[in-house]
Order: sequence, then C-alpha cells, then structure tokens
Amino acid sequence: MRWGMDLVYIDESGDTGHINSPTREYLLIGIIVPEARWHELSGRIRMARTRMRQNLGLQSDAEIHASEFLGGAHTHLGLSTWNRVRAIRWLLKELTRQEGVTYIAIHQPKDGHADVLAEAWRNLVKRLELESGRRFLLLTDMTERRAVLRAIREAGQGTCHEKDPRRPAYLIEDPIHLDSRHSELLQVADVIAYLHRQKIRPNGLFHEPQPRQLIRMANRLTR
Repeated sequence: MRWGMDLVYIDESGDTGHINSPTREYLLIGIIVPEARWHELSGRIRMARTRMRQNLGLQSDAEIHASEFLGGAHTHLGLSTWNRVRAIRWLLKELTRQEGVTYIAIHQPKDGHADVLAEAWRNLVKRLELESGRRFLLLTDMTERRAVLRAIREAGQGTCHEKDPRRPAYLIEDPIHLDSRHSELLQVADVIAYLHRQKIRPNGLFHEPQPRQLIRMANRLTR
C-alpha cells in the first residue's frame, strides 16, 4: 500500500429501477483526488468559476446541477443555453490540465433482478482499490444512505478477506455525506456523470456539435 490518502468524490446518473425505467444502466462517477493535489485541483475549479463570473455573470456560489444546467430551460441562472455550454467547456479544460487526479466510471447494467445499486457500489470500491492503491475516503451526497452503506461494507469485507486475509483494508470509515450545494467537487462529479449519460442517451441539445464536444472532453478524462 502506498502512503497517503485519497479523497473520492462520487455522484450517480440514472436510476436503479427495473420496471418502467428510462435507463438500461446505472452510472457512478468517482473522482480520486490525492490529498496532496486537493488544493491545486480546487484552485483550478475556482479559476473556471471566476471566468464564468467575470465573462458570463454566473455567481461564484451558484450550484451547477448538470441536469438543470445543461438539460433544463432555455435560460437558467440568468444564462442562455449556449453560455452554459461555454461555462462547462471552461470547467472541463481546467480539469484536463490537472495532473495526478483520476476519474473512473462504473456502468452497471440492469441485469435481471439484481440489486443494481449494491452491485455498482461494490464494483466501484473494487476499482478504487485497483486505481488508488492507497487508503481512501468516500464523499457523496447520495440519499439512499442505508443501501449504500450496506453495499460498501460488503465490498470492504470482500477486499479484506478474500484470497489474501493479510491484505489491508484501503477503505476508511463509512462515506461522508456532503451537500452538493457546498461542494464544487461533487458538482464536478455530477457534470461528468451527466455527460456520460448523454453519450448513451443524448437529449436534443447533445445532438449539436458544441455540446457533443463536452461529451468527448468528459470521456477523455475518465477510465
């Protein structure tokens, strides 16, 4: 195990239902931020937000919730659709300049009657152990707290005791629940999750060239 700790910001896209669901899969995005890179990444996000404020008039503390910001009304938070697309492009450009941060995507198919949420979270924890190689702490604003806790604990137990009981548990504690209104990194995870969803099932806006560029930028970030 490598020294240090990673902070992992997680958001979802889609739903976990099997009946009358508009989606065929459930998606989780995890942003792995080494503790030593946190301030640098946060600074890049603030640079993008400052550019949005100075050029577009978007308040620095306005929440960017992707389904509303990119899929909502023609005018949202005082910005036109195309200015909102510009804003997200600026944000993604700053993210691509940041070294040492990893973005992972878990696409969980809805197979039969499987517990989609539990399967997705178990697969996420396994991927995190492979990608991180260090202790990590999960941060999320998901509301299905009990189901998430159960899935994470099961995943943690599996990685501790399967095959090699001497292997250390990389997962630290239960996930910390944050309010996305006050976490820019959770908002970033939400944006990337939304863009991955648009790659699979695009709405009308994402048939246009400029919004589709956002999908390609988000896709290049993730593994």
